[in-house]
Parts: sequence; C-alpha cells; structure tokens
Amino acid sequence: SRNSNYPCSTIGTMDVRIRATGFEMTTAISDYAEEKLMSVRHIMGAADTPARCEVELGRLVGNQRRGDVWFAEINLHNAKGEHFFAREEGESVNAAVDMVKDEILSQLRKHKQIDKGVLKKSGAMLKKLLRRE
Repeated sequence: SRNSNYPCSTIGTMDVRIRATGFEMTTAISDYAEEKLMSVRHIMGAADTPARCEVELGRLVGNQRRGDVWFAEINLHNAKGEHFFAREEGESVNAAVDMVKDEILSQLRKHKQIDKGVLKKSGAMLKKLLRRE
C-alpha cells in the first residue's frame, strides 16, 4: 500500500508519516520535521484527533544558477474527513519544512475561523428565534 512508504511515528494522537525523496533521511531532519509538526497538532486540538499527517521531504536537482532546491509537502487528514495540502520549496530542507508548516497552519487557522463564524451566526439565529416566541 502507499502508506507503507512512510515510516510512522505518533505526535499526540496524530499519526505522522515522513518520507524522503531523492536523499537519505537523517534522524536530525526527521526530528526537526516532527518538532515543527507539534504546532500543527496543537492548533488542531483534541477535537479533531485522531488525524493522519503525511510529510514528504525531497531534493530537486536544479540548474547551475539555482543549485539544488528542497521541497516539503504536507497531506493532512483530520477525523472529520477534511483534507489540507501544502507544498513549499526552499534552499534547505529545514527552510522548506518551516515554510510548509507556516502554510498548513495558515490553512488550518482560516478553516477554524470559518467554523467559528458559522457557529456564531447559527447561534445568533437561534437566539432570535427563541426571542420571538
């Protein structure tokens, strides 16, 4: 299966799978990526767990001017079946991890704000209905 390509670890109740493409994964890189994912786990909160997070880190061989380009992708699935995806490129694997983490956090924050807005609106409508009676 596709998931067997991702060595698995767990952060809280989030199933984290990190895969390297085009380079040899080191413990330091893996630890760095997992440390950065703690903030993703934190913003999701306990309500959305368990979740599955697939991370792909890789090196694209660039041309003479740009040199090697690193990329990081995050595929995140929460318990509600919602899917979040981000891909970023950087001059180092750590830079790519930092940027992709920021992008996925931005998506999660926007999604959380939308959820809160809908909740507030539906609560306000319910309050109006109750006051009419």
